[in-house]
Amino acid sequence: MSLSELEAVCASMEEPAYRAKQILSWVYEKGATSFDRMSNLPKPFRLQLEEKHSLFQTRVNAVFQTADNSEKFLILLSDGNVIESVLLREGKRVTACVSSQVGCAMNCRFCASGLLGLERDLVVGEIVEQILHIKNHLLSGERVTNVVFMGIGEPLANYDNVIDAIRIINAPWGIGIGARHITVSTVGITNGIRQLSHEGLQVNLAISLHAPSDAIRLRLVPANKRTGIQAIITAAQEYFKATGRDVSFEYVLIDGVNSSKQDAESLARLLKGIQCNVNVLPVNPVEEFQMAPPTRETIEIFCQALQKQGIITTLRKRKGDDIHAACGQLRVQNTKMYGKS
Repeated sequence: MSLSELEAVCASMEEPAYRAKQILSWVYEKGATSFDRMSNLPKPFRLQLEEKHSLFQTRVNAVFQTADNSEKFLILLSDGNVIESVLLREGKRVTACVSSQVGCAMNCRFCASGLLGLERDLVVGEIVEQILHIKNHLLSGERVTNVVFMGIGEPLANYDNVIDAIRIINAPWGIGIGARHITVSTVGITNGIRQLSHEGLQVNLAISLHAPSDAIRLRLVPANKRTGIQAIITAAQEYFKATGRDVSFEYVLIDGVNSSKQDAESLARLLKGIQCNVNVLPVNPVEEFQMAPPTRETIEIFCQALQKQGIITTLRKRKGDDIHAACGQLRVQNTKMYGKS
């Protein structure tokens, strides 16, 4: 709930409005997982809350630790579905990567998230609770510094719930993470990009491009047939003009598909004059797809070709290979083994 919604709940129980901030402080600052722990609330009020409301509607089903110190969470929803969230550590940067849907309808040809199709959207609480589960799991002295909507699902296809969740993540009474430390990743939902640019939120926009041309992108991202690369580029430029925030283009490198020097040069021409950066990520192999990352030499040639044309380029590390933790893989494995729950 938002602060105002919780204040209304308190009023309906004949409690003063300031009780709402007390409750939120217990949840977001002190990591409370039950109403009973909220010792500065009157006991009858705590009992009422316990009777009428749930503090958490999800729970952690399993946590898998990788050799690179990342941790992947399988989170069980109240309807028996599971989603994935990831804790990523890079020095002092602690990032929570969250899902926005149960499954995905985009069906990208290298991503396990869409293998089981789209089940449903996540509601606001199911999104926010992913960060709380990660926050409550952290070691002493650690804190979540960044949030990325790069887990299972297309965030801009669940627009209203994602925006409401971002406002809670950003709010001083909520998780309190600055908007510039929140990233929304999209396959290129142009209407959603334009709508996001007018929300008054200084969040980062990352667009999963993965190709320098429509011909290649259609092989990888079937949703491209509804938009096309040029429409996505135009929407990205509009986002920069409205927010002043550079746009990131995500580019998964796949051997023999989109990883040649010529592909890099075509991409550089496509992005010329746009205030942006490119995040290059060698593909995480998924059993169901016959796609492999390029050689180290090919990756270096690709990145150098972009940089030579003045494109700010970052080579991202693959994480979670040792537990087959590419996006959506754990959910697929869990569903195959146990069904919904």
